[in-house]
Formats: sequence, structure tokens, C-alpha cells
Amino acid sequence: MAILDTGAQAGHPEFAGRMLPGANFSSDAGATAQDGHGHGTHVAGLVGAARDGVRMHGVAFGATLLPVKVLSDAGIGDSSMVDRGLSYAAAQGAFVANVSLVASGAYDPTALRSVIDGGMLIVAAAGNQGLAHPEWPARYASQSWARGQIIAVVAVDANNTIAWFSNRAGDARDYTLAAPGVLLESTALDGYVTRSGTSMAAPLVTGAAALVKSRWQYLTAAQVAEILFTTATDLGEPGTDAVYGRGLVNVERAMQPVGTVQTQTAGAGQQPVTGTLSGGALTSAISRAAADGRLKVAGLDAFGRDFSVDLGRQLRVRPLLAEELFAVVQPAAPDRDDTVRLERGSASALLPVAHLGLMHDATTLSARVPLVRGWSFAPSVAVQSDRASAAGISLAYATGPVSVGATLTRLSEHRTYLGATGSGLFSMGEAATRVLGLFASARVAPGRLASASVSFGTTPGTGSPLMSLSSTTSVAVKASLQQRDVLRMGDMVGVTIEQPMRIVSGAAQITRMTGVDADGAAVMSSDRIGLAGDGRELRIGLSYRVPLSRTPAVQLAAVHRRQPGHVASAPAENAFALRYQARF
Repeated sequence: MAILDTGAQAGHPEFAGRMLPGANFSSDAGATAQDGHGHGTHVAGLVGAARDGVRMHGVAFGATLLPVKVLSDAGIGDSSMVDRGLSYAAAQGAFVANVSLVASGAYDPTALRSVIDGGMLIVAAAGNQGLAHPEWPARYASQSWARGQIIAVVAVDANNTIAWFSNRAGDARDYTLAAPGVLLESTALDGYVTRSGTSMAAPLVTGAAALVKSRWQYLTAAQVAEILFTTATDLGEPGTDAVYGRGLVNVERAMQPVGTVQTQTAGAGQQPVTGTLSGGALTSAISRAAADGRLKVAGLDAFGRDFSVDLGRQLRVRPLLAEELFAVVQPAAPDRDDTVRLERGSASALLPVAHLGLMHDATTLSARVPLVRGWSFAPSVAVQSDRASAAGISLAYATGPVSVGATLTRLSEHRTYLGATGSGLFSMGEAATRVLGLFASARVAPGRLASASVSFGTTPGTGSPLMSLSSTTSVAVKASLQQRDVLRMGDMVGVTIEQPMRIVSGAAQITRMTGVDADGAAVMSSDRIGLAGDGRELRIGLSYRVPLSRTPAVQLAAVHRRQPGHVASAPAENAFALRYQARF
């Protein structure tokens, strides 16, 4: 960035290695931009003094500075010197020029227009006469030929009130920013000094412009200026006003997104960079992808600036709800001889399919139709309106105290995939899983029932804006033992061991925007990950149910989860729930 001023002290330690030789266009003899006045050195420090822990640092403390001497050591110059300095700065490739000087009247802006046409941003001090309008060249900001590439800067004090000496925004209000300009310490010829003026306010805006440009090289001068205008903190009357213009420059906000950050997706166009995923059989694989950095997604704000969001931080192994705790401790296969049964609760309590453990609050209807010689079949349906529905048919054979059987079930999920709930970039379509279940139960002693079920599922591929899932296979296993009349008549103690639905084969293709190229165009990346869990969740449940009278009952459920979500590194969890039940 160029500093058009009285030059700069190149040897000051605050500029070590970052001060270019520059050039002299003032009336002083010599070719160098060495400062003999101090004003330019002070300005240069506010722009880019090093952040070295000594006294102060500039806004753009890592920037390379180009001193252009257009004022003599006496602080005197004319428009021709400024014009030649601007042309030199443009030829050297400077993107922004700080002009902390004023003319008392309008002058020929040909050179100024030329560098603006070439893409330069001009930051100019408004002047220190306490006038209603800025002096020139800052006042040229309102001209149509300026294209929004001239920023006029007024000064405010520590209370963000316009400084008594500062010119106001006036007719350049739409292109004016305010910045601190009272008693600012910065570099001097012999160390450091405190100065006040719009000359001190302007370099703070210049530094902010340099930070924005250095982060997003493809931005134009007009875009950088508009970002600073848009992110400024409003001062004075609401909105743009004749004193503070667009408001106080806000460096922190200028470096943050403006508007909604949108990312480019493989098949869904532009999407906001948001998304959450919790629970279900996908947790393990997606957690591994997050740990590898493959869920860092870039997007563009309203100005086309790229920002990266780590969606891996939005993943979580969801703790079990109370209803799910009671679903865990339900028997693995029902012991029944009724003809028709309608219940609300865990779908797996009536349908011996371990995959249905995800439907913990369903309305289930089943019927048992006896055949011959111990055979029977049972059609059944289950609906949990906000989650899933299932329809299946079971064939069972019973002999004495033992019953075995198989079931074919179609599990249709709504807004979830194998139990995983996603939003935003993780939003997935409907999932339809075909499940083969095998089950058995046996009365091993009076009042004691042992049961087990294992189910195998195949789910066709689906996709979300972020990833495409192949067809997957999954397995779920559950075994239980229940004993009646343990502590008193009618009570029941149950022990359950369950491996909830776990993916054993399948893959996901994650296609995401990872950044932009030199022109600001999206750069895409694609990664393939296996969906099989690296861990194996094991749930051990203990329940106790005791009737209080004829119909009310109290039930306690306690569940221990090992490797929740099938994530090998996930810490174990313990959960407890108590409920009161009454039938009407």
C-alpha cells in the first residue's frame, strides 16, 4: 500500500523488512522518500507498524509499505506533486493509497481519475477545519467517476463523537467513514509521538482495506470499499448521515461474512453452509470424516468472499431420550398368544425386528393368525409420524416353551437415514430399508422368558447436498431375559443386551467446496469414506417394573452405553429414567 505524505523513516524498527524505497516527488532534493517532517512516519505507523509488543502496532501490521513523498519536510506540496505520486504508486502496483493531506479547493482530478480507472482505492482525510464538508481530494468521493473507490475519513474521539476539529461527511456522506483520530500514538522520527487529526483517522481505514484485500486478493477496490461501508458501526442519526457518513470503521466485522454464506454443491446448486447431524448408524463414519478435516466446507458471502466452516463441530452422539431408554429394556421378542394387539411405545416390543429400535414412540398394530401344527403368521404395521413407518409379516413356529420365527419388514424413514437426523447440508431424502429378522423366545423357568432377535437390513443409496450414500447393509442384535415375581407378586426384572443398528458395508462420497482460486471461483474436492462403524455400540439395560394396584405401575430403566454411536473413541454413557404408567 502507498503512503502519499512527507515520506517515511525507513530505518524505524517498526518497519524492518517491510518498507520499500519509494520515491520523492516533493520540492526537497534527493530521490528517496526519507521523511524529515514526521507526519508521514506517524501515518505509516498507524497503517502498518509491526506487532512486536513495543508501544503500538498498525492495523495492517504485516503489510508492505510504499512511501511516496509528495510533501516537503516543511509539509508543503501541490496537486502536481500528488498527481505524480499517484501515478508512481499505480505503476508500482499499489492497491490502496493513503492520502492524509488536503487542498483548500477543487483541482484537476485527471490523475486521480486515471488511477481509479486502473483499479486503485483512495483513502483520503476529510480535513481539520471543522467544516460541514470534506476538503479535496476526499470530497471527490461523491463524484460518479470515483466509482465508490474514494473513501473520505472523518475523525472521532475516544467516545466515538465527531472531533471538534474534523470536517464532517457533508455531500460525501455516502462514501465517508469515521475512525479514531484524537491523541493516537504512532511512530516518529526519533521514536514515538502522539498526534490528532483526520490524517491519523485515514490510515486506520487504509489498514482495514489492506487487511480485507490481503485476505481476498480477487476483490476489486469498489468491493473492498463497499465491504467497509456495509460493516461500519452506525454513529449519529440512524443510517447514513451528514456528520459520520456510513459510520465507524469496524475491522472485526469487515473480516466476517456479510449475509448468508453459500457453498457450491455437486448437485443441489448453492446452499447455505449450515448443517447438523446427530444419532443413528452414520455417526461413526461421519465422525471419522470430521476428524480428518473432510467436513470443512467453504462458502461465499454476499461479496463473493470465501469463508470456511467446520461442519464436524455440528456432529454429536445424541444421548438417549427417556422413551428410548424404555425401548432398550423391552424384550427382544414378544411372548404372545393374543389375536390382535394395538399399542403405543417401542415398535420392537411387538415386531421382533431389532432395526425398529429407532421407532421408540410408535403406534403399532399387529395380528396373529394361527395356522397348523404350531405355525402362525402375523402381519403388522407401526407408525411414528415424525420419524418412520414400518410394515411387515412374520412367520413363527412354536413347540412347547420355545418359539422361533422370521420376519420380512420394510422400514421407511422420514427425514432420517438409519436413525441419523440431519439438517442443512446433511439433509437426506427418504430411506427405505428391507429387513430380514430372525427371532426366538423360550420360557426357561416359571415366570422367566429369554428372547433374542437379529435383523439384517439393506438400504438403497440416497444423498444430501453434501454427500452421496451408496447402498448399505446393516445389522442389529438384541437379547433379553425377564423374570416375574422377584420381589413381590406381579413385578418384573429385565436384563437386555443390544447392539443397535450398525452399518457393516457401504460408502459415502463427500463432495464439497474447499476454497476459491485466484479469480474467486469455487474449488471443489471429493472424498470417499467407508460407512462401517469403527466401534461397536453395546447397550446393557436393566429394568424393574412394579404394579401399584390393579392398573398403575412404576418402571425404572437404567442403560449403560459402550462406544455410543459405534464410535470407538466415544466415552461410555450411563442413563436412568423413571416413569409412572396407568391404563384408562
